[in-house]
Amino acid sequence: MKTKSITSLARILFLSTFIFCCAVSTSTAQNLTFNPRKTDNGLIFGSLTFPAEKAKFNGYFMLISYKSTDPKLSRKYSKEVHFIPAQITRMRHKGDLDGGLTYLFAVEKPEGEYVITNIRLFTNSGFAVLQRNGNINGFSIPFKVAKGEILYIGNIQFDEVALKNDVKDIKEIIKYQNNFEKDLAGIKKAEPFVYWDAAKKDDSIQISYEEVAQ
Repeated sequence: MKTKSITSLARILFLSTFIFCCAVSTSTAQNLTFNPRKTDNGLIFGSLTFPAEKAKFNGYFMLISYKSTDPKLSRKYSKEVHFIPAQITRMRHKGDLDGGLTYLFAVEKPEGEYVITNIRLFTNSGFAVLQRNGNINGFSIPFKVAKGEILYIGNIQFDEVALKNDVKDIKEIIKYQNNFEKDLAGIKKAEPFVYWDAAKKDDSIQISYEEVAQ
């Protein structure tokens, strides 16, 4: 009995060590790297901020669209950035800054012109037929990606609480500001394998809104 117990314990310790090593390797593999001398792409980063800890949706998908007259190229280089709140015990935001209210993001993209125009809202009711997608649009944040450069594209503030109050003015729901120093300091900690000292901001990046016909 004693020999069996020792053998079982050894197996458990080995398995635990193996799982831990795999977890560390996976975590390390997911760290972002960017070498401007060995890529034709640029790197963009920014943040998305919510007003309250309680999350209203199961997933948020911010669309970064590539501007091109060629639909195939536009589809190829456009990308949704995912923001997934904690939802095991309760729905709450688990971002990187501001007590979880602000999510940082960084994406490597081919050089060219891009624009952020949409945030897709995903609701998961547990059944496929009850899953829903909504869209927040009516705003535009354009920017340019240059080869080998690290560009800060800003902080987007999404007031999802306003949706509960039936606020229909997009200017009250989506706002934009430049939090370069704050977001840079945060992403340096989150992604330490990028030479963030080369990052720059572009003060010409602004948000515009579609005019609604009266």
